[in-house]
Amino acid sequence: MKQNLFNYNDEDIDSVVNYSHKLLNRKFAEVMEEYNRSLYKTYEDYQNQEAKEYEKKEIKPSSKGQYGNYIERYYYGYQPNSNAAADFEKIGVELKVTPFKVNKNGTISAKERLVLTIINYFEENLDDFYQTHLWQKCSKILLLFYNGLIPENTVFDYMIEKVFLFEWFEEDMNVILDDFARITQKIKEGRAHELSESDGNYLSTCTKGAGNEKDWRSQPFSDELAKQRAWELKPSYMTYLINHKIFNQSDQESVLSSFRGNKKSFTEVIAEKILSYKGLSEQELYDRFEVNPKAKGKNSTLIRKILGLTGDLDRTREFQKANMNLRVIRVNKEGLPSEDSPFKVYDFIELAQNDNWEESHVFQEICNKRYMFVVFKEVESGEYVLSQVKFWGFPERLVDEAKRVWNETRTIINEGVQLTQTKKGVVTNFPQSKVNKFLFTKIHATNSYYEIEKDVFVGKGKLSDTNPLPDGRRITKHSFWIPKKFLKDILDGKWD
Repeated sequence: MKQNLFNYNDEDIDSVVNYSHKLLNRKFAEVMEEYNRSLYKTYEDYQNQEAKEYEKKEIKPSSKGQYGNYIERYYYGYQPNSNAAADFEKIGVELKVTPFKVNKNGTISAKERLVLTIINYFEENLDDFYQTHLWQKCSKILLLFYNGLIPENTVFDYMIEKVFLFEWFEEDMNVILDDFARITQKIKEGRAHELSESDGNYLSTCTKGAGNEKDWRSQPFSDELAKQRAWELKPSYMTYLINHKIFNQSDQESVLSSFRGNKKSFTEVIAEKILSYKGLSEQELYDRFEVNPKAKGKNSTLIRKILGLTGDLDRTREFQKANMNLRVIRVNKEGLPSEDSPFKVYDFIELAQNDNWEESHVFQEICNKRYMFVVFKEVESGEYVLSQVKFWGFPERLVDEAKRVWNETRTIINEGVQLTQTKKGVVTNFPQSKVNKFLFTKIHATNSYYEIEKDVFVGKGKLSDTNPLPDGRRITKHSFWIPKKFLKDILDGKWD
């Protein structure tokens, strides 16, 4: 009886892809049953028709993090490795087994970033993307997708649900090359220790290792040690690919659609287009682009119309791939923003209960995003003119502080938020911006409303202005905020 396991040609890309499709919708338990029955235990042995004995290794049902390695070993017949070359070296194809998740609203998103390969600060080509170890290893990636968020599943229940041969999309390369240049420039400046996941829009870097002293590396242009990092495609980029290139083939509006043939990245195109109106006042721009100055969301509508878009900027291909958020800011003559800048309202109970940092509200909604600030500066009392466009992401050196504020907030909620009535109203024991200078939490509602004791409320708000605490009380909705003094430093380039 002919063995089907390992029956592919590693010198033929179509053969490898076709063989991969035979894995679709098969539980890993079935793969292991076939492996245990097979005469040959590796791809090499199958090719040589030479049956060898190998030590049988126990697979624990809970070892879900090893699924990718198991697929490489038991389905493709080679040992997982950290070689410089691609997994299928003869055809230049790297294999990546990566999870997706189905969200509560039924949408699909990437469960995690796609880690590509470790960066060697000394040996990596810092000038030419197409001569890098990254490109050598990952110019073609065979992606195998599985649902990684079914709680009761063991590794034996996992199954591949989609096979996709990824070859970097030409439409994204200007942005990716721009990301590469920004990241490698930091390394050239001796700032590898300052690299952050927020440096890139589509391509970036992430820490890689066990999280101990062994994860520190020397860098070529500084004596300061830097964390070991790997190249990655960001979760937001992978989510876009999953929804619009892989699982579905739906199309979305593009910022670059009117700039075909332009070799600039989307951030450069956006900045140039918006700043072509630099110096015009808000009112002049509202009039020119027929935007109601009293309408809610007038500023996002204005920027959309300046860019010639019919839909929201946040829903464009580029903004979704980069996980980017638009913020229109007013600053006074000295450059100080008129107010703190808020993030989305958070759920007190969810925030308190979720102790996974990378799945937390703060990481997902703040640290893991890129921001586009469009700045209007005061020239005379009450008159603001278009002044600046700045792209920014939370730097690595601030992530620990953001995590501390997140943990501090969770502790206060879990231990019971303290409410104190004063002449000015009710105050909580959440530390404010005088203490937490980079990120803090406060109310996110026009009117406050607090349940100071059961069914007894104070404030000018209403019940819809509140969210419940774990102890059952309802208090005014809260969100995290960037203090305006810190926001000024960001706009001044002090946190680039």
